[in-house]
Amino acid sequence: MVLSEDQIFTLAPDAASLKAGKDLAVISKWQLRGTSDKAIWGHCQGSGKLPYQTQVDLQNIAFKCTCPSRKFPCKHGLGLLLLYSREPGTFTRGEEPAWVADWLKRRTEKETVRSAKEKKPVDAESQAKRAGARIKKVSGGIDDLQVWLKDLVRNGLIILPERAFEYWQNPAKRMIDAQAPGLAAMIRALGNINYYNESWKQEVLKLLSKIYLVTEGYRHLDSLPENMQHEVRSLVGFTQGKDDLLKQNGIKDNWLVLSRTFEEDEQVTIERNWLYGINHKKFALILQFFVSRQVPEFNFVPGTTLDAELVYYQGVHNYRALVKDLKSTGGSIMPEFIKCTSNALENYSNVIAENPFINRVPLLLEDVRFYKNNNQNYLIDHEDYGLKLKISEETAIQMLALSGGKQFGVFLLIDEDEAEPLALWINNNFFSLSYAVQK
Repeated sequence: MVLSEDQIFTLAPDAASLKAGKDLAVISKWQLRGTSDKAIWGHCQGSGKLPYQTQVDLQNIAFKCTCPSRKFPCKHGLGLLLLYSREPGTFTRGEEPAWVADWLKRRTEKETVRSAKEKKPVDAESQAKRAGARIKKVSGGIDDLQVWLKDLVRNGLIILPERAFEYWQNPAKRMIDAQAPGLAAMIRALGNINYYNESWKQEVLKLLSKIYLVTEGYRHLDSLPENMQHEVRSLVGFTQGKDDLLKQNGIKDNWLVLSRTFEEDEQVTIERNWLYGINHKKFALILQFFVSRQVPEFNFVPGTTLDAELVYYQGVHNYRALVKDLKSTGGSIMPEFIKCTSNALENYSNVIAENPFINRVPLLLEDVRFYKNNNQNYLIDHEDYGLKLKISEETAIQMLALSGGKQFGVFLLIDEDEAEPLALWINNNFFSLSYAVQK
């Protein structure tokens, strides 16, 4: 599969890598350029005696390079793929050399090993004992957390800006000890609120309410519908077994990759990929976690489609899914859009009414235009209804430059206050807004 330049740009881990990759996308930088149906490869001379060996899996868009860069993909992988996109005729077609063939073989073997692990039997009795012990720990931790929450509200919130960051660490550590990492993360989020901002009171109350609602939901878990039980357990920190989920029948469709964003969490990179099923008209969120030079299992390119089977995590309007089977990739396909902002907000309200724990709802909206007023950015539909945007000035300039003030379609994530656009369609052409690393 040959990607367009815009699609390759979305693969860059940051702006610096993209610029360096563009600089390397010239024939003179590559001593060797080869291609087959499966991959492309090349030699790029670096600062050392030996050239860097760079290779790209064209079937699943994966990269490997012998350079010391900790970024993925590195500038050499981006440069080689950009050069191939621009001048494929300058690559010599033939069989993969041993260093490329071995890499492709290892990737295939990893998939075989993963499939074998899924079939490995588990010790049900030991698993049940561990589960029972954890339930007791979580229940005890939640009892302690509710006492702490009530004391916090009873004593008043006005002194919170004076409290140190460490103030939140003890209850968070208590939740870790209680094996409730989801609740621990929500408590730590209280410490990350900007208490110099006037909106801190609303943010604190919103998060405290959510934490208390989750703890109450867990204490009355048996009275909740099954899907909501899964939702509450996930928020507390219980994971749904990946192997068990992949045994279920998934949804087969042509999935359009809408966006790909990254977030750095200490030493771990979190990759968020939003997909849309063309036939089933369902959104899906695929998360991937990796460190340093680790290669993610799948490489999602915004604007391409995947012939794939996805399995959803259990829950109420749960968008998160796993890739069960991926057959092929193809070009962009137009999705189905919502006609006006009022319908989009109604859709959002219906989702939140069924699951109040959801933070942001994915939506596709058409025939809107970019509008700026008093340093606030909006999307305006054909009824002149405005939707407030949460974007950087760089993204605002990009949207204005791409649209030229004309109407366009947009993929966005919406919450109760604002919306974040991640992709545009202008004259049926796809443009990603989500290639930068999000901090």
